[in-house]
Formats: sequence, C-alpha cells, structure tokens
Amino acid sequence: MNDKVESLARARALRSEQKRRAVEDAIATLHSRNEAITFSSVAETANVSRAYLYNNFKEQISGERQETRNDRETIDGVVVPKRTHDESRNIEAALRNKIDRLKEELGDVRKENARLKNALEKERGRSEHFRKIWIDSYQQKNGRPPEEQ
Repeated sequence: MNDKVESLARARALRSEQKRRAVEDAIATLHSRNEAITFSSVAETANVSRAYLYNNFKEQISGERQETRNDRETIDGVVVPKRTHDESRNIEAALRNKIDRLKEELGDVRKENARLKNALEKERGRSEHFRKIWIDSYQQKNGRPPEEQ
C-alpha cells in the first residue's frame, strides 16, 4: 500500500510540474508573440484553469499583466494599448457593426438627398413657369420686356 501512495504522490508531483512548465511556456510564448498577458490568455495557451493560475501564479501574472497593460503598439501611425486576441476580436466586431450601421444610414441619407433634389427641381420648374407668365403679362401691359437688373 505504501508503494501506491508513493506512486500517486510522484504522479501528482509530475502533473504539477507539467502544469507549471506549461504556464511558464505559455507566458514565454505570449511574450514572443507580443500579446498581452492576462489570466485568460495564459490559461488558454497553457490549457489550465484560471483558478489554477490565481492559486499558483497570481503575483507573477499580475506583474506581467501590469507590464503589458502599459505596453503600447503603433497601428497605422497611431499609438494604442496592446490588446489580447479576444479583445481585438471584440473591438473588430463592434467596428464592423458600426460600419454596417453607418452604411445603412448613408443609404438613407442618399435617398433623402435624391428626394430633396427632385423636389427642388420641381420647384425650380414651377418658379420658371410663373416667371414666364409674369414676363408675358408685363410685355402685354407695357409693350416691352422688363429690364434685367
């Protein structure tokens, strides 16, 4: 029975060491990819739970996290804070939705603009009609066209 206990203890120590190495490798991988280090990103990369990280690596990841939060990167000449992959996807999705809404709004504005242009042309036509009537009546009354000013 003592052999079984020792065997279980060795297996547990081996699993613990594998998890620890996986977490350390995950942090190194995230560093090499220049990605933000968060509990979620490390947990996903190392394939461990966030609870495990909070219980065993809280100080280390918190320190790394604070360092990467202060990191900035330049995108198209604009300096922005580094984002995790998930944060970037969420931002990208939000921007795509905004673009779609703006395209829809632009279509509505263009329709309204076309409607107003059409109404303006109608009013110009009516105005020209009444102008011609006025000129004709002036000529009949005075025998000459009105003077241009």
